[in-house]
Amino acid sequence: MGRMARSFLQSLLKLVNSVIGLVGMGMILYSFWMLRVWFRQVGTFWAAGPGSTPPWFIYTFLGLGVTFCLITCSGHVAAETANGHCLSCVSFFQEVNLKSL
Repeated sequence: MGRMARSFLQSLLKLVNSVIGLVGMGMILYSFWMLRVWFRQVGTFWAAGPGSTPPWFIYTFLGLGVTFCLITCSGHVAAETANGHCLSCVSFFQEVNLKSL
């Protein structure tokens, strides 16, 4: 019974990590698209000048996407090893990141 529960939790964690990883990759791709549109609207990267505001939202979105992908990688490692310390760290970081959205 214990092995079945452990196997089920590992599979569930892998599924959740896969979804979070896909969301992270989508956030990265969307932020690159937003950067491309912003640079096209401003002109060029170096011609932005002091009059334009930096795209802080785009950079934040990109950072969150990269963070989600990194947490997903560590989550897959934790699911494979089923180490209690790794699992608690991953769940803590997932909780913090999901609350930041």
